[in-house]
This record gives sequence, structure tokens and C-alpha cells, in this order.
Amino acid sequence: MRTLQKTLFIIALLTLLTQTIRHLYVRWVEPTSSVLDKYEEPVKEGIKKANSLDDLVKQYDEARKKTPDAQSQIVDPMTISGRNSETELLKTAIQEWEAKTKEIFEMRFFWGCGLILLLSGLLCYKRLYLWSGLTLITTGVAEMIWWTCPAFRWGGASREFDKLLTNKIVLSLMSIILLMFTSLLVERLNSTRTKL
Repeated sequence: MRTLQKTLFIIALLTLLTQTIRHLYVRWVEPTSSVLDKYEEPVKEGIKKANSLDDLVKQYDEARKKTPDAQSQIVDPMTISGRNSETELLKTAIQEWEAKTKEIFEMRFFWGCGLILLLSGLLCYKRLYLWSGLTLITTGVAEMIWWTCPAFRWGGASREFDKLLTNKIVLSLMSIILLMFTSLLVERLNSTRTKL
């Protein structure tokens, strides 16, 4: 059983360390600007600078007010299509922001579930339900790894993506610490049992 425990520990630690390094790179090192940024449309620049969902909604409201009702006015079709694309860009940015906010909530919730499973597993393991304990510990750590796995960059509001990455970094580091603590505790429990 000790060989299995060590193997699971090594796989979990390897996964957590590599994904944490990737998160750190994407969050603070990866180049995100382009020489073409100076040619971006003002709406895209406004999306990037948005600090909250409310900022995007205000931009979207303003863009919708500028879009004339095609039936009530005769306007140049090129102007209408330009304004419609502006509202579509803002609408997409809002949807992406909301999706990232939901992802942050899910990540925190399921990571917390993984923590509960890990703690339950440690309790079972301490009570000499070794296989049940190991199964719960493994499930808990796997849940933590899954929900802190790398996220893909997206074109919408970058502040919410940065918030997601920061959460993943913090939870990945906490997972590593918990994994190290768990391995020490399990090793201590194993050595206590062999002495008896």
C-alpha cells in the first residue's frame, strides 16, 4: 500500500507543480500586447479596460442607444453594421465575463468539496479504514487538481481572466501545501502502525 501511496503522491505533486508554474507564467510573464494594439477599435480598448461587469454593461447600453432603429430612420447601412458589430463585441464580452465569474464560483465550490473529501479521507485513514481513507484522499486531491487546471485565454474582459488565474494560483498553492501535509500525516500514521 505504501508504494501506491507514494505513486499517487508523486503524480499529484507533479501535476500541481507543473500547472502552478503555467499559471504563474500566464498571469505575470506571458506577453499579452501586440504592435497591432494601437490600431484596435475603441470598443475593444474599452472592453480591455473594463474593471467590472457594470463597466461593460454601461458601454453596451451606450452602444445600443447609438444604434438607430432601422425602421424609424433612414441611415447609411455601413454605419448601422459598424454599430451593430460594436454591440455584438460588447455583448460577447459581457457573456464571456459572466462565464468566467461562474467558472470562479464553480472552482471555489468544487475545490472546497475536494478539501472536505480530503479531510474525510484523513479521518477514515486515522480510524484504520485505510482503503476508504486512501480513496477519499485521492478523490479529494483529484478534485482540487481538476478545478485548478489551466484555463484558456479569451478575448473578452482580461481583468476577470486575471482574477480567475489568481484564484487558480492561490488554490493550487494551497493544494500543494495540503498535499505535503497529507503525505506527512499519512507517513506518520503508517510508521505508528508498523511500530505497534
